[in-house]
Amino acid sequence: MNDPSITEGISFINYVWPEWGLRVVAERYDDSGYAELGFYKKNDTGEKLLLPIRGNLLAAPTINSITRRLEKNSTDIPWTDILTYVSGKTLEIARRGEPVEDVGKKPETTKIEYQLSPVLERNEPTTIYSPGGYAKSYLAAYIACLVQFNCKGITDSYGCWLPTAGNVLYLDWESSSQDHKRRVWAIKQGLGINTEETFSYRFCHQPLAVDIYSIQRIISEREIALLIVDSQMAAEGYGPNPSQVSSQYYNALRSLHCTSLTLDHVSKSEWSKTTEADSLGPYGSVVKFNRSRSQFEIKKSQTAGEDFMELALIHRKHNEGRLLKPIGIRIDFHNNTDGELEKVTFKACDISDNPELSKVQTLKDRLIGILSSGSMPLKELSEELDKPESTLRATLNRYKDTFINMGKEWGLRVYES
Repeated sequence: MNDPSITEGISFINYVWPEWGLRVVAERYDDSGYAELGFYKKNDTGEKLLLPIRGNLLAAPTINSITRRLEKNSTDIPWTDILTYVSGKTLEIARRGEPVEDVGKKPETTKIEYQLSPVLERNEPTTIYSPGGYAKSYLAAYIACLVQFNCKGITDSYGCWLPTAGNVLYLDWESSSQDHKRRVWAIKQGLGINTEETFSYRFCHQPLAVDIYSIQRIISEREIALLIVDSQMAAEGYGPNPSQVSSQYYNALRSLHCTSLTLDHVSKSEWSKTTEADSLGPYGSVVKFNRSRSQFEIKKSQTAGEDFMELALIHRKHNEGRLLKPIGIRIDFHNNTDGELEKVTFKACDISDNPELSKVQTLKDRLIGILSSGSMPLKELSEELDKPESTLRATLNRYKDTFINMGKEWGLRVYES
């Protein structure tokens, strides 16, 4: 018997013996010996499933039982040898684990690689969180479109949101495919994409860790580069130990070997005690903060009756590199005369011009925003920012390369180009 050709995916193995037109698929295997096996035989119309079965590949009675059942379908194949090979190789792969690599040599580049610069680090988990109703799903769908359709996005002080193109999978525990079809089409219109191009969407109801084998298969077969989880609170499931539940979520996410964007919520009790200037954290265990590579909080400004909202995307954590300054985003919802959503556009906005959102800026940036219109006395700055004069004086003196004391007023330094 010749050795088969072997193709490995995420949590599945294909064994193919061309001389017999035979394909054996091993799935959901583990290092204790249990696996699901599917036996397929070529025929005139494609493939015929001979036997699907799950069992312990180390148990002789199981192997003998499978052999007898297969021999009833085809007697010209050495089933004992086939099963011996599949059992041994599957167990070897299951116990192999991740490869060991050498580190310490100079890498090809020391730059951070991004799936979407500057917000999504490639092959790492990023979280965006806020209370409900803060347009997280719209922002995630916009990000999905940029990556899937290779579009340049918002242009701000960091430059352009620039994607590394790849396939996207959107896992949704929050709404329906109909909601997303409407949103994504409107976002595509806003980006000027008038084609029928799509990305992958999946309605979900089981915890990610429970459904991970199916998701691993989708990631592998569709060559997914970016996974979006909406939202973590639902995708984690539940259990008596929140830390353990969150750890299971991140372990499952890590097994997918792709970039991920997780949307999450904040505690309602914590939300009610804070102002727009305060920092919130994602709901639940501190494991969420520790395991996520990068985290952004959303603050929102919207007036009832308006067809737009302004967001501040605040970088709260980054394991590698510096934190970004708050990113201002304006989302406009364009409806037709019947009130149907036709187009959604995203563009940068200056949060220093927004009384609510400007509070999330550093004191230095808030001072720059105010003094960009002209110099002001310290007392007026104190009243404008609702900060003590002593605090402002300390900040102004600390950044003497930015601010200048003009006697009775403070201003911005002007540099000749």
